[in-house]
Amino acid sequence: MNILRQSSEEEMIREYLRAEFSSSRYSDGIRDTMKGLALDEKIILSADMQSQKENRQRRELLGAVRGYGRNESMFERFPIVTDWKLCSFSQPDLEKIRYIHYSYWNMLSGGTHRPTDAAEMIRRGICVYEQSNEGFLRAASHIRNNGTFPSMFFLTADYEEYVIVEGHLRMTAYAMAPEYFKNIKVIVGKCAGEELKGWM
Repeated sequence: MNILRQSSEEEMIREYLRAEFSSSRYSDGIRDTMKGLALDEKIILSADMQSQKENRQRRELLGAVRGYGRNESMFERFPIVTDWKLCSFSQPDLEKIRYIHYSYWNMLSGGTHRPTDAAEMIRRGICVYEQSNEGFLRAASHIRNNGTFPSMFFLTADYEEYVIVEGHLRMTAYAMAPEYFKNIKVIVGKCAGEELKGWM
């Protein structure tokens, strides 16, 4: 892992929303929420990071769709992030990355929380909770065809191990095509180890 530069909460929120907006699973929900908040899609697709108004709107939107800043949903008991970095990850880092503690990801990884182990389960044709693995296969094919994705979001306490906050499907797809996991940009938030354990 290489640290490229300082990042910010605002950059993380923009990338998180970009990923949700382009996701076949979550795009309808975020678009409906944006309509309810009278927000134009340009605040995601052509975000002005210097606009305090837009930054507030994006934060409100992520709160509405995911509970961010509200101590709700997946952000309940979320750690306090003390520093933000934009980092570059490559194949040797794969074994340092973990899923959050969630029944689906626990089962898919055989209890290890490792995307590399989940990738092996998918290669063996094992499905969890009768959910198709097609999304992982499509994403891996996209990667092999030089496709790109918005930046993922990880948490760390020590820059030695990393927990995925946003990007579980993409990270699994990269684990299925590890030779393409090189110089992948990820926003990393640093937090206290006990808080991270209490959240994940």
